[in-house]
Amino acid sequence: MRFSKILVIITAFVISTFASAPMDVNLGLEGVKPISLSEAESISKEANALFLDTNEDSVYKQRHVAKAINVNISNVLSHMPDDKNVKIVLYGQNSSSREPNQIAKILIAEGYTNLYYMIEGIDAWAISGRKTSSIFFKNEKLPEKEIHSFYDGIHEHLMFANLPSCRDCHSSPKVVYASKAEKEELFRDKEFVNDNCKSCHNTEKEHFEKSVHSPFVTQDLKADRKLPNCTDCHGVHVADKDGKVLRELKQISQDNCGVCHEKEQSLYHETFHGKALLLNAPGDAVRVAACFDCHGAHNVLGMDDEKSMIHVNNRTQTCGECHPGSNMNFTGFIAHADHTDSEKFPLLHGAYVFMTGLVIAVFGFFGLHTLLWSVRLIRARLEHPMAWKAAKEKAHNDKMTLKRFSKFHMIQHFFMAASFLGLAFSGLPQKFYTAPWAKSMIELMGGMEMATFIHHVCAVIMFAVFFSHIAEIILVQAKKGSGFFSRLFDADSLMPRWQDFADMKAHFMWFLGKGERPQFDRWTYWEKFDYLAVFWGMFIIGFSGLVLWFPVFFSGFMPGWMINLATLVHSDEALLATGFIFAIHFFNTHFRADRFPMDMVIFSGTLSEEEIKQERAKWYERLSKNGELKKLYYTNEEYKWYKPIAKFAGYAMLVTGLVFLFLMIYAYVVSVF
Repeated sequence: MRFSKILVIITAFVISTFASAPMDVNLGLEGVKPISLSEAESISKEANALFLDTNEDSVYKQRHVAKAINVNISNVLSHMPDDKNVKIVLYGQNSSSREPNQIAKILIAEGYTNLYYMIEGIDAWAISGRKTSSIFFKNEKLPEKEIHSFYDGIHEHLMFANLPSCRDCHSSPKVVYASKAEKEELFRDKEFVNDNCKSCHNTEKEHFEKSVHSPFVTQDLKADRKLPNCTDCHGVHVADKDGKVLRELKQISQDNCGVCHEKEQSLYHETFHGKALLLNAPGDAVRVAACFDCHGAHNVLGMDDEKSMIHVNNRTQTCGECHPGSNMNFTGFIAHADHTDSEKFPLLHGAYVFMTGLVIAVFGFFGLHTLLWSVRLIRARLEHPMAWKAAKEKAHNDKMTLKRFSKFHMIQHFFMAASFLGLAFSGLPQKFYTAPWAKSMIELMGGMEMATFIHHVCAVIMFAVFFSHIAEIILVQAKKGSGFFSRLFDADSLMPRWQDFADMKAHFMWFLGKGERPQFDRWTYWEKFDYLAVFWGMFIIGFSGLVLWFPVFFSGFMPGWMINLATLVHSDEALLATGFIFAIHFFNTHFRADRFPMDMVIFSGTLSEEEIKQERAKWYERLSKNGELKKLYYTNEEYKWYKPIAKFAGYAMLVTGLVFLFLMIYAYVVSVF
């Protein structure tokens, strides 16, 4: 028994090896020279050259090389000239044709010595754009579109089977003896084309005839539309002239589904499945759930049909094909949820309104804040150039530095910034999946699977930074003993105080030229906003991201529509975070005129004493009064050796963020216009 199994395996291996190997149709036949299409074309221009078409009569009538003679083994000699040295070119249907060899043996036996074999045959001659003749049309040349979409991409790679070829559709009696106008009408008739498919695929035919797409079940979708059929989903010529499949079946099928189900398709594209299908390259999209993975391929049935894949009793099994452990809550995920529809999806719509309002409010307020601040600083620099220059040089040349951030804080900031850029890099093409640059960015990362992996790794790093900061707060407060709540809103805390609102008002008055430039304490109001925004973002983006990462787990105790909610808030909050960091935070920290081109404090950990006096005089005065100033004097000698590295890393992050900001703005502009 074991020996027989081994024998079967060896036999299958040998057969598959021969099946995948190209046929050498000229093997053992001397006196015949194989030639390419271009060589054959050159010979065709010679006056005395003779072309022999060895195809069946129906194929020859449909298309052949101009002036070629159709021959077979019984009549070939009757067409031969007396000159044994005449150039003779033989060809068949394609490289698998055996008739040219049979004819060649007869001619060799008769003494003909100048024989050539155009291996690729009439099929390749036609699709290469070379002129052909037929009994219907003279000097016919295939149009460019047909040439470049000729290959099937599926059937042509299979061997040793009763497979369809060009002539099964294009050379049937119904086509061959039709006029040109009748031909065009025939190939517009999907039923004529699809009958050929169903003649081989019997099981699929049986399923299809019971589906909602069958004319036996549904008379018509709409008066101006016909029901879909085989070629609507599978396509006909899906590869280029080199046989490269430009898009695979899933990508083709969802486009065709969208012809009739346009709204459902657009809502599907808002999900991870839809975005991945659009952004993946052919070969990678096969693992992404497309329309037919959920609704069925040939067996598309109504939702209320108990045999339907999306019937309430079957959804767990359908989802479980890709998501093991799928449960009823998980199947509550709404694949085509419309968050703009307040009647059908009130909770999603409410979240959409809230997130949209939040994005508009934050960008509106801080956009105005940034604009006014920028204009005020530029005016100050232009109106008082000498004083501006003196103040900047004094701050820069001051050798007395005070410690602002610990080494631990600097390390945390570096990994926070690096992971944030990684999340933006892998997330932005999914957010702006219709942008011209989205697919290229995904391909740069190695596809959607690799982009998702990068996103998850960066998320883990950011979680580690966040929780290390929480642990630090707990340890520091524990060392200080009781009084945590009294310290929560003191001058050294990052929690907002009434003084911050007073500082903000004074700052706006200075922007408008209505007051003096305000002085700040240890933390400014915009720094506190940045800090607290991280907490908000970690809870909103972080938790929603975990739900999307582990949907089956969370659906164990949450309804499925929470996955829809997580998708919405994760996307909008990520947009808010990336836009704010690259536009607002970069300006506040680096790009304002008195800090341009970069504030290096986060890398050095220190500020010069003069810098503190110029912007944080309240902090300086407080430290001087309570005797804490001397404790903060610190010269970071280590910074000297890693300063070039820090500058390189800092500028690289800035440039990367600006590129991302440009891509985001570009995507919005393109979507509008």
